[in-house]
Amino acid sequence: MNDLFITASATSPLVHFKNNGDIQMSGKIILDQNAEFWMQINQWIEEFKSNKPSKTIVNLQIDYLNSASLKELNKFLILIASISSSESDLYIGWHYNETDIYMREIGFELSKQSGFNFQMKLVKEFV
Repeated sequence: MNDLFITASATSPLVHFKNNGDIQMSGKIILDQNAEFWMQINQWIEEFKSNKPSKTIVNLQIDYLNSASLKELNKFLILIASISSSESDLYIGWHYNETDIYMREIGFELSKQSGFNFQMKLVKEFV
C-alpha cells in the first residue's frame, strides 16, 4: 500500500496519509469538484482499514471549508472512526486557531457526529 500525498492549493488541503498510520490534512477545503478529491481519500482509507497498523493518528488542521466540503469531511471522519477497535488505537486531533471560534465549534460537532472524541488542540498560528 502506497502513501497518499496531495499538494495543497488555494482551494484544497495538504493531504499526507502514510500507511504507518500517520494521517495529516491541513489547509482550506473549498473544492468545486469535491467528488474526485474525496473519492481518492476514501478509497485510500478503505484500503488502509484492511492493512491498518496497531495505532492510527489523525491530525486535522482545517482553517476554512465550505458546506459541501463539510459534508464530505463528516463522511470521511465517520469512516476513519470505524477504524477504532480493541486491536487498533485511534487518535483524532482537531487543531484550530485561537481566534477562530467557528472552526472550534465545527470540530466539536464533527466529533459528535462521528461518534469519536477528538482531542481539541488550540493553535496560536497556523503554518
